[in-house]
Amino acid sequence: MHTRVTVSLIAAALAIVVVSPAVLAADPGSGQGGSSGIDCAPLAAQCTVSAGSPGSSGGPGSGGGTTTVTCSWQGPLSTITTGDWFLPFEVYGEQTTSSEIGQYYLVTCSPALDGFGSFLALVWPAAPTGPTPGQVAQRAESDLNLPAPTVSMAPSGGKAIVNLESWLWIDPADWQPITATATVGGITATAMATPQYVVWAMGDGNQVTCDGPGVAYNTNVPDQDQTTSCGYTYQETSANGPDQQFTITTTVAYDVTWTSVGVAGGGDLGIVPGASTTTAVTVDEIGTVIVPNP
Repeated sequence: MHTRVTVSLIAAALAIVVVSPAVLAADPGSGQGGSSGIDCAPLAAQCTVSAGSPGSSGGPGSGGGTTTVTCSWQGPLSTITTGDWFLPFEVYGEQTTSSEIGQYYLVTCSPALDGFGSFLALVWPAAPTGPTPGQVAQRAESDLNLPAPTVSMAPSGGKAIVNLESWLWIDPADWQPITATATVGGITATAMATPQYVVWAMGDGNQVTCDGPGVAYNTNVPDQDQTTSCGYTYQETSANGPDQQFTITTTVAYDVTWTSVGVAGGGDLGIVPGASTTTAVTVDEIGTVIVPNP
């Protein structure tokens, strides 16, 4: 059946009671019998329409299968000002107390089927507010568990020499994208963290930022035949540091992006640091001793 909606009324003052499911008129103002049915949860962006071809006047239409359409919900409406014509009308829930106020929404869907492009929805009580795709993406981001890197240096053994460059690198296996997925309210979002750079806080008040994981020092290759992409040269010993050492803190910075399905979306959550690794290093100085001739 078709539900008549008289428009140009203040929504808060309306008390419309509909006891039968709403149907979508093929020609809302003509009284023709063809109709389409809709399955669309409150505020849902994806809805299912059962389309039927228009029937004869006063008669049913024929079935035409189902189609998924994309819908936008405008409201809650403070007034209804669409003119004196029939709108397809959908009611969600029911009024349970005399003080309860329903909310009206104008719902527009695309593509239109059998003349269906929009309908009026009355939601009892207020429509539930689900999470946005971005909020679900933030939940996925919190599940990334970005690891602390595996750190290496040369010279090895927790030693460094003043004015001698130390090689710095992390395990290449730590330089990989990491993903996590979260699902809330029909929205599934996937966050991907891609390594961007490594920050080495060297413990003496200085830090080094390296664009990649660094290059491992090869003890089987002469020094003049290999170079590092990530290194640091201490200018002072660690004699005045805690336990006569410096503590190096190493952190990988990730760029986190996200995509979602259910409600399509995507974006960039910015640079997020992973967990840090700390390494104690003793920095010594090589001195010159002059021995007199006997």
